[in-house]
Parts: sequence; structure tokens; C-alpha cells
Amino acid sequence: MYYKSDWEQAKNRILAFWNNEIIDRCCIAIFAPRKTSKFSSFPELQYGPWLNGLEEFSDSDQDSIIKWWTDPEENYKRMRFWFENTYFGGEAVPTTYVNWGAMAMASFYGSEPIFKKNTVWYPTVIENWKTWEWNFDSGINKYWQQTKSIVNLFIERSNEGYFVGTPEFGTAGDLLSLMRGPEKLAIDFIEHPLEVKKAINIIANTWIELHEEIYKMTKDINDNGNVLAWMSLWAPGRHDQLACDYSSLISPGMFKEFFVPEIKKEGNWCEYATYHLDGPAAMKTHLETLLKIEEIDNIEWTPGVSMPPTLTPEYILAYKKIQKMKKKLYLLAKPYEIEPLLNELSPKGLFICTNVDSEDEANKLLKKLEKWSCK
Repeated sequence: MYYKSDWEQAKNRILAFWNNEIIDRCCIAIFAPRKTSKFSSFPELQYGPWLNGLEEFSDSDQDSIIKWWTDPEENYKRMRFWFENTYFGGEAVPTTYVNWGAMAMASFYGSEPIFKKNTVWYPTVIENWKTWEWNFDSGINKYWQQTKSIVNLFIERSNEGYFVGTPEFGTAGDLLSLMRGPEKLAIDFIEHPLEVKKAINIIANTWIELHEEIYKMTKDINDNGNVLAWMSLWAPGRHDQLACDYSSLISPGMFKEFFVPEIKKEGNWCEYATYHLDGPAAMKTHLETLLKIEEIDNIEWTPGVSMPPTLTPEYILAYKKIQKMKKKLYLLAKPYEIEPLLNELSPKGLFICTNVDSEDEANKLLKKLEKWSCK
């Protein structure tokens, strides 16, 4: 692979990860600016899309802002600049994808995206369940066709240089919280449960349909696998993210009734399923339920904005529960957190993602990791 000459070594370690084993250390994705980097500041893409260039436009220049987000050439140009200036250490994989925020499927079902300089927003569209209709024609839908055109350009120009991930379409709870509104949705669980369950089922079916289409498009250039782009996490088969950030607002009973069936359905499509667990409230309320879902292979933990960091003692107890249940564990961590984490956790089935300031620092961290992984 052009942007990662040691891909075969990394691949073997990732395969060991999925088998709850290690070769010589736990898996780690280390991102750093190359020695020849032209970045003014290094983007940490695990925390949102790289917004480089948008600062040049005025807020009123909607044509330029929309082009920045939706034009295939603009997307390719940014992606290539990022690859050429980024060092992919350890199991970090050069990969790209369409990132219009995490809820792009809302645009396929009628929520016209509002493209801004710092985000993409999807306005509420479901005002009345009695009159709402779920209409999405993948053959003509404007935003799905734009998405595919970007993906196709990434594929056409990959030339064994990088992988192409699946766009973030979103899952039912988070999509509905946007399309209906979080407060109204909370009431709907009680007053309109059948309509909500129908909506969740439609979204889950669309999720599978779109993921299968993208998987078939990208499989050959992704070494016969699939890559979860924002995590830089490759798997040798169908793989993507299951999630329900909205779950932090609902009870365990409602989560089991409304969203566990969706998780299982989407998880059954996956040959390797990663669950994105976001925030202490979701961890405290739903981890026990998630651990019992056989379709989940790997749990990725995001503490959330302004929340205690990855190394927090109460989280350590949860990580140990995850490992005890033979689930894989993926953690976003700062470099200073890694040694203490490995003092507490098994390196088997563990994947850590971090950013450092230079190639030299990345390589030094890799050498230390072999020692820290010895147990």
C-alpha cells in the first residue's frame, strides 16, 4: 500500500486482534505529521471531519461551502493532502470516507442538510406520524447520488494507495432524534410505540441495503475486507459501526424493547461488528445489555466532550467487564494514558488509537508498547 508500506505486518496484528490474540503487542493506531508535513496544525480525525479550507469562505457564501462538502474533486484533494502529510504508525490505516456528520441517512429521507463551516445539520421533518411517509428512491435521491459519486472517485483513484470506508449513515435512535426531535421522540416511545418501531425497522433495512452496496463497491480495494474509517479499523469481511448515542436518555427497558432488535439485525449483516459506546450515561445504563448481545464483537468507547478521560478508574472496571466477556475493546487514548491502561488490561483483543507530534515519537511509542504488552 503506497501510503503504508508495512500494511502486511499491520494486517496480521489486526487479524490477531479479531481473534482475541496478539503477535507481539496490542494493536495501536498512531497518527502523526510526517517529517515533511505541510500541516499548519495536525488534524485529529477521530473527533470529527477535517474542516480545512472552510475558513476561507464567508458564512453567506453557501455555494462554496456546499461545494466543499459535496464535490468529489474537492473531497479527493483534501483527502490526498491528508495522506501525503500523515504518518500512519502501527495499525493506523490510510483510509477515507464521506463524512457529512454521523447522520447522513436523514438527508435520504427528506431532511435537507444544512452545510455549514463547522458542521452539517439535519433539521426536524417528522411533524406528524399519521401523515409522515418513508420515501427513499436510491436510484434518484440527490444526496445518495452525491455520496456515491464521491465514493466512486475515491475508488477510481485509489491505485492500492489507501482504503475507502463506508459513509456514516447513522442508526435509528440518533437519526430519529434529529428527524423527529429528541423530546418528541421520548414521548413517542409511550404514545406512538408502533410508529417508532416501524421507523426503526425501515432505517435498519436501509442501513443494511446501503452498507451492502458500499461493501460490494469497495471490497476489492480494501484487501477483501471493510474499514471503519474514523477508527482506522480494518476487518477481513463486512464490518461497520453499530450505535445509539440517544440511548443515554432512555431506560434499559426501552433500550431493549426498541433498539436491541435493530442492533442485532445490523449486527447480523456484519461479520465483524463494532459498537460505538458514547458517554458515561450510556455506559452505566446499557453496558450489561450490550455485553449480552452476541452480534457485537467489539466495543469502542468514547468518553464524550467535557467528560472524564479514558484512564478514569470507573471506566477501567467497565473495560475489564468487556474483556471478561471476550469482547474486543477499542479505546481512544492520549499517549500518557497507554502504559497505565496496559497495566490494568489484557493486550489481547485490545486496540488503542492515539495521536503524537512526530514520526520519531510514534516509533518510540511502538517500541515501548511491546514491553508494556508483555504479560
